Order: sequence, then structure tokens, then C-alpha cells
Amino acid sequence: MKKILALALVLTMIVALAAVGGTAYAAAPKYTITAALHTTAGGIEEQTVQRFGELLSEATNGDVVVETFGGAALGTEAENLTQIKSGEVEFVLFGDVFLSQLLQDYNATSIPFVFGDIDSAVGYWESISDTVNQICKDDGNMYIVGRQYRAPRQLTASKAIETPADLNGVKLRVPETTFYLKVWGGLGAITTPVNWSEVFTALQTHVVDAQENPIETYYAAGLCEVQSHTMLTSHINTFYTWAVNCDFYDSLPEEYQKAFDECAAQALKECNDGLMERQDAIVEKMVAEGHTIIEVDKDAWREAAMDSIIECADTLAPIARDAVYAQLGIEPKA
Repeated sequence: MKKILALALVLTMIVALAAVGGTAYAAAPKYTITAALHTTAGGIEEQTVQRFGELLSEATNGDVVVETFGGAALGTEAENLTQIKSGEVEFVLFGDVFLSQLLQDYNATSIPFVFGDIDSAVGYWESISDTVNQICKDDGNMYIVGRQYRAPRQLTASKAIETPADLNGVKLRVPETTFYLKVWGGLGAITTPVNWSEVFTALQTHVVDAQENPIETYYAAGLCEVQSHTMLTSHINTFYTWAVNCDFYDSLPEEYQKAFDECAAQALKECNDGLMERQDAIVEKMVAEGHTIIEVDKDAWREAAMDSIIECADTLAPIARDAVYAQLGIEPKA
């Protein structure tokens, strides 16, 4: 009995000291979301997911927290695709590899020089959302949470590349997707897939001479230190896809699912609304730092790539192929 009383007294003293000292002992979260990002650590992608985490923690009084791992700390995008399916991670930010591997039959927006703006690209995916959502659930064990818009992808190099002819023989880093490889190869580039986390070194050591990405993405990664020119090809207008593991999401109480959806939508809206303003500010910085921005004839680039574009389109499901043809002004096939 004395031991019990002594233990009770000790516990009482600890609580009292904590109160006097102002120390708060927060309860452990009920749910932890591991978020895997293959993109540059600290970039806008990670900032936006962290913003989502802040909103969600606040909305659930700390019961649901998001632990964000950027810079491919948990693996490449292809590895993240396997991880979310198995439930090893609960949340992933996906780019082009996700579209080309899980949704390859419908991946019209990953063909360069087809969709001229983000609205037309998003509109296409929304038009087939029922099909896409079912594939993601059945084959990937994931739900699509939302889309984080990206500025147009631009070509960068250590020299001016004003016309498709100037690209001949240039060693170009592209994501490891069939359409990128086929179209850029058809334009004369020597296409070389390199993991995003290794691109800076590859450019610095001349393993590759050029790369293509949205301005916001490659500036944050410091690529302007090893690339002197940006060609405004705007050849791809696309987005990152946010996805959550089905089993995890379904395990959340209904009120937490609602908070999850609302907080994700708010974080994405904040990011998407400021997209072009952020890009314009970065372009000003790049020019001030001595980087050269080159306007190109986009129609000439599209025309030069046309055979490769059509070859890619003809591998897609009919509805996706016809969407590409519509963007090109070509009559659909019977």
C-alpha cells in the first residue's frame, strides 16, 4: 500500500510540475500518413503537401498527421507506385511515370506538343474520370485525391536550340516513358532516361546536354547553374496526381475522410491559383541572373514531331486517340 501511495504521489508531482512549467504533453496521433514524393526536396510540391498536412492536423485536432518525405527519400516514382499499392506508404505525389504505367492506354496528355494548355489537359482526364478512377482502385489500390497543376514543360540546354533541326544529336534527359522517348527521339535527340534526383549531376558531368521540365521545377532543383538557355516549347501541359491508399482511406472515420478531402482541396487550390504568378517571378529572377529565354515557333515543333505524335496516339484506347486527333485538328478514325 505504501508503494502504491508513493507512486501516486510521484505521478501527482509530475503533473503539477508540468502544469507549473507550462509543458504540454500532446496525445499521440490516431492516424499517421506517410507521404512519398519523388520531386525536389523543399520544392513547391513538398510545400503544398506540407500545407495539406497542417490543415488536416488542425481540422482533426492532431488526430491525423502527415509525415512528408521529399527528394525521392522513399524511392523513385515507379517504386512509390508499388509502395502505395501494398500499403507501405499511404500517400504519393505522382508525375508522368504514374500516367504511363498505370493509365498507359489513356495517357494522351503525355504525348508532347498535343495539349496546348492545362485546362484542355485536365478537361480530357475529367471526361474519362469514371474509367480512370476504377483502374486506379482495381490495379493500384488507390484513390485519386486531386491534381496539383504544373506550368508548361520547357526545353533547357547549355546552348540555344531554336528549331527542331538544332536538336539533332543533343543528349536529352527525359522521363522513362514511351511517348517522351519516341517523340523527342523522332525530333533527332539522343534520349536518355535519368532519375530526377540524378539530373543535376548528369547535366554537370555532361552525361546529358539538355532536359525538359516546368520552369518552377528545374529552377528549384538548381538546374540553371548547369543550363544557360530555356526554350519556351511548352510541349506538355500536365499536373501531379495526389493519391491515397484505398485501405487506409477506407479505415478513416467518416468525419476524418471529410476533413482529408476538404484539406487536400484547399491546399491544391492555394497552389494552383498561384501557379503562373510564381512562374513569372522565377523567369524574372532567371533573366536577372543571366539566363537566356528563347521564344520558339511551337507550330513548327509540332509539325516536325507530327509523325511520332500520331504513332503514339494510335497505341491508345480509341477515346484517348480521338482526343489527341481533336487537339491536332485531325478527323478521328472510323
